[in-house]
Amino acid sequence: MPPEGEPSSDNSDEPPPAHDRSVALGLIPAPEMPHRLAQELSTKLPELLSRRVDERVSWEVSVICDPLTGSDPDAVRVIDAGRERMEEEGWNLAICLTDLPIRTDGRPVVATVSTAYNVAVLSLPPLGVTLLRRRVREATLQLVSELYEGSPELGRAGEYRDAAEGNSGQVRRPGSRAHRLVERRLTELISPIRRIAPTNEEDDEVDVRFVSPKVRGHVRLLAGMVLANRPWRLFTTMKGTLAAAFATAAYALVMPIIWQMADSLSWVRLLALMVLAVVAMVVWIIVAHHLWERPAAQEEAREQAALYNASTALTLGVAVLFSYAVLFVLVLLAAGFFLESGFLQSNLGHPVGVSDYVRLAWMATSLATVAGALGSGLEDEETVREATYGYRQQRRNAPNEPEGSADS
Repeated sequence: MPPEGEPSSDNSDEPPPAHDRSVALGLIPAPEMPHRLAQELSTKLPELLSRRVDERVSWEVSVICDPLTGSDPDAVRVIDAGRERMEEEGWNLAICLTDLPIRTDGRPVVATVSTAYNVAVLSLPPLGVTLLRRRVREATLQLVSELYEGSPELGRAGEYRDAAEGNSGQVRRPGSRAHRLVERRLTELISPIRRIAPTNEEDDEVDVRFVSPKVRGHVRLLAGMVLANRPWRLFTTMKGTLAAAFATAAYALVMPIIWQMADSLSWVRLLALMVLAVVAMVVWIIVAHHLWERPAAQEEAREQAALYNASTALTLGVAVLFSYAVLFVLVLLAAGFFLESGFLQSNLGHPVGVSDYVRLAWMATSLATVAGALGSGLEDEETVREATYGYRQQRRNAPNEPEGSADS
């Protein structure tokens, strides 16, 4: 049976559109998240490209993971490597997907297009966090349209497209859509992605860049970098830390002096204590595992190191905050189960409610994070070091490493 809403093939008098030729598109993602997104996208691209770019072409999409795509932050060098791989594989077009931030003149670069080489580079972090798969799909379709329309070889197909469009009006011209990398949404209105032509004479290979604003674009860039670092993986390495912290918190719950201190502190002071505990934990992880990037002498390298360090701190902050929240819930449950309200009331000298248990659990969690967790180690140092972009670049550039080994 045909899907609901589609006409049956028996009742349809219209033959399927004839494919005049085939176009081979290669996706060259970096390991880890770009590789997974490319694999998911590759199954849908042929149909989408037929609808959005040229329906008279049979689209063949291949995916080959290449660590070099995720180890070089220079879009021009990635384009050169993508061109070599494209020629090796016999593709017509190639899209490189990287999880590294690329910038020009202080602005995050979302995509770089070279119609001369039939290669484009898409940087995922500037796309942000929300609706990432949809944004990657829209951006890839637009980049393929840019390459297909601007290619000297493939562009010759415009004659039959013009004729078909004049007869039926159903065939779309490549690039006939507005030159927007992604559809307009609230985030695009706040931080629009603009299409610009390169002005640097050294960028002869580059025809078009899609860039974000300097300030607002960097906010979305950092959010995307944190997502690429996968902070939830860090939480799985903190089981020993969480156990040590919970043991410390359990000890703190039986001390009357802790009850009285929690009862005397305001919500503002408790919040400040929590922030201090989280910051101390993040600093300790960075120092203990040598995660801080040392800035080089060049200004561009210093800016890159600052960007990497900010993403590392934010990634660890997210992981530690999540661990803190889990620990707080466990301590609150333990306090409510073991500390009888009448006994607690006799020590505090006033009626006890839920807010008193929350205060006590909040303070015990903060103290446990500082006193207990800082003295324990993390189980998987390799996963912790994955929170830094510089380390991932070094590992991907390591000799004799098999392609895609990082894609766990």
